[in-house]
Amino acid sequence: MKRKIRIPGSKYNKYALLLFQKRLIESNFSFLKCRIINKVLVCTGIIQPNGCLNSYNIKIEYVAGYEPKTTIQMPIIEPSKEIHMYRDHSICLYYPPDMTWNEKTQVYKYTVPWISEWIVFYELYLVNGNIWEGRESPVHIKESDMNFNKFVD
Repeated sequence: MKRKIRIPGSKYNKYALLLFQKRLIESNFSFLKCRIINKVLVCTGIIQPNGCLNSYNIKIEYVAGYEPKTTIQMPIIEPSKEIHMYRDHSICLYYPPDMTWNEKTQVYKYTVPWISEWIVFYELYLVNGNIWEGRESPVHIKESDMNFNKFVD
């Protein structure tokens, strides 16, 4: 009897996974509209967490099994390490050793609430003298830590 050879990264149907994630996101967050483009789930919308002065256009890009890349598109914010934002306006939402992203991690459960939390801390940062009140990783973010969605095959 022949044994199947397993190829890393091919243990699940990526399109089905993206479709599942899309349905979860849209059913839990009606302000987000999602579509699958070239094996990437792309969700966009406008969010204004309770108590915040501004609304924010956000974009979430998710490649099956990897951490999502989340970008603040509007308003235009000057990126800096202090606010945990990379030069491409994507934001650092978690510390990798604390959580490993895989195909079973549900994007809607983590990413969208973390975006809301980041926005609240950003607005606090603006009013309290540029002091970041949010949790921080033990090491400062580096551009090399940024998710480039380089895993699309």
